[in-house]
Amino acid sequence: MKLQQSHPDSSFIFAQEALTIARNAHNEAAEAISLNRLGVVLWKNGKYDRALQCLLASLKIREARKDLRGQLACLNNIGILYSDQNENIKALTYHFKAKAIAESLRDKKRLSIVLSNIGNCYSKLNKIVLALTYEMNAYTLQQNLPDHTMLPSTLSILGDIYYKMNHRALALDYYRLSAIYAISNNNWSDLADTYNSIALLYKNSSQVDSSTFYAKKALSAAQQSAYPIGIYNASNTLAQLYSGKNDHLELFYFKTATAAKDSMFNAEKIKQIQIMSFNEATRQAEIAEEKQREADERINNLQLIGIAIFIPSLFFAVLLLSKSKIHRRVIEFLSVLSLLLTFEFITLFIHPFVQLISNHLPIIELAILVVLASVLVPLHHRLTHWMHEKLVQAHRHLPPVPGANEPSAPVSGPEIDSQK
Repeated sequence: MKLQQSHPDSSFIFAQEALTIARNAHNEAAEAISLNRLGVVLWKNGKYDRALQCLLASLKIREARKDLRGQLACLNNIGILYSDQNENIKALTYHFKAKAIAESLRDKKRLSIVLSNIGNCYSKLNKIVLALTYEMNAYTLQQNLPDHTMLPSTLSILGDIYYKMNHRALALDYYRLSAIYAISNNNWSDLADTYNSIALLYKNSSQVDSSTFYAKKALSAAQQSAYPIGIYNASNTLAQLYSGKNDHLELFYFKTATAAKDSMFNAEKIKQIQIMSFNEATRQAEIAEEKQREADERINNLQLIGIAIFIPSLFFAVLLLSKSKIHRRVIEFLSVLSLLLTFEFITLFIHPFVQLISNHLPIIELAILVVLASVLVPLHHRLTHWMHEKLVQAHRHLPPVPGANEPSAPVSGPEIDSQK
């Protein structure tokens, strides 16, 4: 990350070399790490189509490996990438997935980063209350962490939020504090974003000199880290500031802004991103469908296990009841019911195999079921007869309870008069 800020070209070369080494060694874990790092480098350099390709590839490997921390990193980076292209609704879907993983891992540092990115998305969507809530939560977490490298971005976003709330002085305080942390961390891309926000604030306040000063500082910081979106924003602001005042500088900054924009958002790159986004959405839908199918299968298996346990239990209960003084018809009904459940369970259990053998062809399936019925139905009748003979008839020959059938003696005593 440090190399990305100071030597972006070298960072790209090393990331590619790391990926090549990981693939040659057939090391999937290292390949996923390298793809994610390369994706971040490409994203920082405005190569959004290639960055998305690397990040999605890394995410796929990490999902297969059940690597939650890796998935968290990829999901967060993909969300930032979409947010940079102002697709903030799509960005939020990835950030909220990352948030759920960070919470499950109890990773406060990464959770604070994700919360800050969610706040930034809501700020861009002008949902200011939500934006401020998430951003302040992120800021609170980051203040209590020993690592303050995340603070420049969070403070800058807080400045954006307060500026949209018309708290200009408070916004400037957050911007200046963000710049201090960014400079101390040599974080030129975050510094460029902060200076661009200050330049825009002064421009909208008609303070042209201050706006020009900070826009030039933003451009310098963005160029130092080869940060195209920072270059574009600073150059675009400067072109507007020099419009009608200095044609030469206006044209120079306009060309600079156009070149930076084309490097990020030309038609072919946009098309590739759309294709990859569609493919990823399809893949995620397939994953969700597979998870639902597995959940349904687990429920069905549990139900079959429950039935398989219940039927022998019912048989056992019938055997016990046959030795008691329960009415004969109750014993007969329960014995028949247990047999019906047994044979229906057999039919239910073998039906998926019948469908598999018949390849879901109705004629073949019907033929197999008829053959099975020709075996099971007579067997059912024989077992029913056997149950009747062994249980019900045995129940009839139980010894009578002493005194149960003797006539009761007349009760003697005074006659009760119904009238007083």
